[in-house]
Amino acid sequence: MKYTEKYQIEYSDCDENQHLKIPVMIDLLMQVSEHQLDKGHAGIADLLKRGLGWVVTQYQIKISSLPKPGEHVILSTEAAGYNRFFEYRDFGIADQDGNSLIQVHSQWIMFDLKKRKLTVADEKMMHDFDVPLLQKMPRFPRLRPLDKYDEKRQYRVRYDDLDINHHLTNSHYFNWFIDMFDRDFLKTHLIQTIDIKFDKEVRYGQVTYSCMTLSKEPVKSYHAIENEDGKEQAVCEIGWRKI
Repeated sequence: MKYTEKYQIEYSDCDENQHLKIPVMIDLLMQVSEHQLDKGHAGIADLLKRGLGWVVTQYQIKISSLPKPGEHVILSTEAAGYNRFFEYRDFGIADQDGNSLIQVHSQWIMFDLKKRKLTVADEKMMHDFDVPLLQKMPRFPRLRPLDKYDEKRQYRVRYDDLDINHHLTNSHYFNWFIDMFDRDFLKTHLIQTIDIKFDKEVRYGQVTYSCMTLSKEPVKSYHAIENEDGKEQAVCEIGWRKI
């Protein structure tokens, strides 16, 4: 069942071009999902009592338009299906007339916070939310890191970067990706598509590298988060359009 909430975009949600920031977009969608799960006793507080947490492994995002300050939008989420290890969840942001602005498909696991590994899907929970059991896994792009990136920048995971699962919150990855671009590029280009795969969790105090290569025709950027040994922890591809 689709769950929706109304929201007014604030100036603090937007960048200097008055477009909704991508990290804020992710946080808003996680918020509406948490509100739905909380109503069904599957939210953060309920899972923490069981030593569990939700962890996203992949996003596929399509953006037709980014909302601006003062706009009233409809945030939505719906559990699209599950299998033994994964849950699939769709998100959306629409204008107040219901026209789609942003569409998101995602893949999740349930994570044992003590053992730091995935657990099998909770079939009772899926039944309670009327989530269909899938015979085939939905297809996501197969993302692979490049052999070499043109630019790298070092970051350290701070306390304020952590989420309730004790690792880097997924919206903060996009801060590191977007920070790789110069201001002139960001003032003249908008994101159209994002595909990202989270391979390994990034923990507190860890030194990592945000890596990027930018292709100009078509305008597409290739990103990775690497640890100090050069092993990728996340891979991302972003499609852009010129304003």
